Amino acid sequence: MDMGEKKKPSILVVEDDAEMCETLSDILSDKGYEVKTVGRGEEGLALARKEKKKFPICLLDLKLPDITGIEVLKGLKALNPDTYAIIITAFASKETVIEGFKVGAYCYIEKTLNMEELFAAIEHASAEHQLLEDKRRAEEELRRSEEEYRSLVESTEDSVYMVSRDCRYLFISDKHLSRLGLSIDKVRGRGYDDFHSEEETKEFAEKVEEVFETGKSVQYERRSRREGRYFLRTLSPVKDSEGRATAVTVISKDITELKRREEEVEKSRKFLASIIDNIPDTVTIRDSQFRFVLVNQAYCNTSQYTKEEVIGKTAYGYGEKEKEIFQTGKELYIPERAYTDLEGKRHYVSVKKAPIADESGEVTHVVTISRDITKHKQADKERERLLKELKAKNAEMERFTYTVSHDLRSPLVTIQGFAGMLRKDLGRDEKEKVEDDLKYIENGATKMEHLLNDTLELSRIGRVVNPPEDVPFGELVQEALEGTSAKIKSSGVEVSVAEDLPAVHVDRMRIAEVLVNLIENSINYMGEQSHPKIDIGYRIDDGESVFFVWDNGIGIEPSQHEKVFGLFYHVERNKGTGAGLAIVKRIIEVHGGRVWIESERGKGCSVCFTLPNSIENGVMIK
Repeated sequence: MDMGEKKKPSILVVEDDAEMCETLSDILSDKGYEVKTVGRGEEGLALARKEKKKFPICLLDLKLPDITGIEVLKGLKALNPDTYAIIITAFASKETVIEGFKVGAYCYIEKTLNMEELFAAIEHASAEHQLLEDKRRAEEELRRSEEEYRSLVESTEDSVYMVSRDCRYLFISDKHLSRLGLSIDKVRGRGYDDFHSEEETKEFAEKVEEVFETGKSVQYERRSRREGRYFLRTLSPVKDSEGRATAVTVISKDITELKRREEEVEKSRKFLASIIDNIPDTVTIRDSQFRFVLVNQAYCNTSQYTKEEVIGKTAYGYGEKEKEIFQTGKELYIPERAYTDLEGKRHYVSVKKAPIADESGEVTHVVTISRDITKHKQADKERERLLKELKAKNAEMERFTYTVSHDLRSPLVTIQGFAGMLRKDLGRDEKEKVEDDLKYIENGATKMEHLLNDTLELSRIGRVVNPPEDVPFGELVQEALEGTSAKIKSSGVEVSVAEDLPAVHVDRMRIAEVLVNLIENSINYMGEQSHPKIDIGYRIDDGESVFFVWDNGIGIEPSQHEKVFGLFYHVERNKGTGAGLAIVKRIIEVHGGRVWIESERGKGCSVCFTLPNSIENGVMIK
C-alpha cells in the first residue's frame, strides 16, 4: 500500500448465505478491505462487541436465522452510533426498509446484488467515515493543542514568545524575559535584532518567513553565543479563521544538558560498538518485527553484507524459537547448528538467544550470539577417530599377543618333547633315533626363529624406514624379481610384467618387500598347476591406480579373504609362517593405501592394492 494512501475501513458482513459471504469477502478483500463474515445476527453483535469500533461499515441481511436484521442494526448502532449499515436483502417489505432507515441504516440494496451499486455505496460510506474520522482528529488535535499551549505557557521551563512577520516581539513568557534580563515593557514591540547578533537575526528571520510562507512548523537547533548554550527552537504559525498565518509562536528549549548527554551516549555507543565489533562471535540484535537494529563486524564478515545493508532490514529465516523468546522472556541455547557459507564450506555454530526487556519487563529485542565451533567439532571428530583407532590397535594387539603366544608355543612344545626323547634315546644309545630327535629340535628352533623374525618385522612396519620418494613402479617390480629369482627359477613359474607402470611416492625398500612377499606367496600356493603363471600389473578404477599380483594357483575362498591378512594365518599348513600377507597389509596401510583379495577357490588369486601417486612438476601421475 502507498504510504500516502489511507487505510480502508473494515467491513462486517452479516449474511446467512455462505456462498454470498465467500464471494463478498473475496471481492472486497481484493479491493483492500479487511472483511469479517458471520451467518447469524448474534454472532455479528458478539463480534462487534469484541472488536468495539473496528467495523464502521456493515453489510446486513434483514432476514437471518436467529434474530432479525433490524435487531442486529439496533445493536450495532447502540455499540457505535456512527456505524454505516448497508441493507442487502430480497425479502424485506417496504415498511421493514423504512424501519431500517429509522433505526439508522445507511442505504438499501436489493438482491440479486448489483456489484457496481454495492461498491459505490461502500466507497461512499467509506469516504463519509473517513471525513468523520478526520473531523474528529482535527477537533481533538485542536483541543489538545490549546491545552498544551496553555499548559506550556503557564508552566513550562522553556522560553515562549510570539513574533510578527518582521520579527517584532508580540508576547514574551516570564522565562524568556529572565533569560534576557529585561522587563516586559522593554521587550514588547521591539525587534529580535535588538537582542541578538546579526547572524542569529538573519537565520531567525528566514525561519519565520518560512513558517508564514508554508503555514507549517519549523524546528532547528541553535547555539547562543551570548549565553554559550544550546537551544532547540520550534516555530509554529498562529492562524486566523481563514487559515492564514498572522504570527509565529516560538518555543525555545534549553538542550545544553541533553547535548552533553547525547555526546556521552555517542561516545559510549562507539566504545560499546568497538568492543562488540572485536568479538569473534557474530552478534545481532533484532526488534519485535525481526528487523536488525545492530550487527557486529563478525556478522558482516560472515554474511558479506555491510552494516548499512543490514540495519533496518527484516531478518531472514526467523521462526517459532524467536517468537517464543518474545512471549516468554526466556533464553534459548542451541548447542549445535550447521550451515553452508557462500563459498560452499560447511560450518557448525553454537547459538545463544537472549531477550532484552524494557523497564516494564516487556521483551523489546532479542540478541543472538553465534560462536563458530567448526574447529572444536573437527577436533572432537579427530578425537573420536583416534579413540576408535586406539581401540582397534588394542584389539589388534590382543589378537597379536594371542597369536604370537599360540604360534610360538607350537615349536617350543616340539623342542621340549623331542628334548625329552633325546635324553631317553641317549640313555639307550640309539644313535639313529638321536639324529631324528636332533633334526626335530633343529626344525622347531628354525621355525621359532622365522616366527620371531616375522614378528619383529611386523612390529617395525608401523613406521616408514626411509623417506618416501618418487619411483617408477616398474623398478620396484624388477628389484623384487631379482630378490626372488632363485625361487622363481626352481618353481618354474612364468612371470609377466605390464608395461608403462605408473610412478609412485613411497618408501622404496618397503614396497619392494611387499612385492617379494606377494611373489613368494603366489609360488607357495601355486598347487599342482602344470603351467604356473604370475602377472604383475595395474588398472584404473574410478580414476585411481590399482596394482595387482595375480597367479593361477589354488585360489582363496571368499570367506577367507579378510582372514588371510591376519598374523600367522595359513591357507594351508607348512607353507611359511603365515606372516607374509599381514606384513603386506601393514606396509600398504602405513603408506595410506588399501589392500584386498580378488579370488575364488581353484580359480587363481589377485592381491590388489593402492599406493600414493607420484607428483612430478606439480602434476599427479596416474
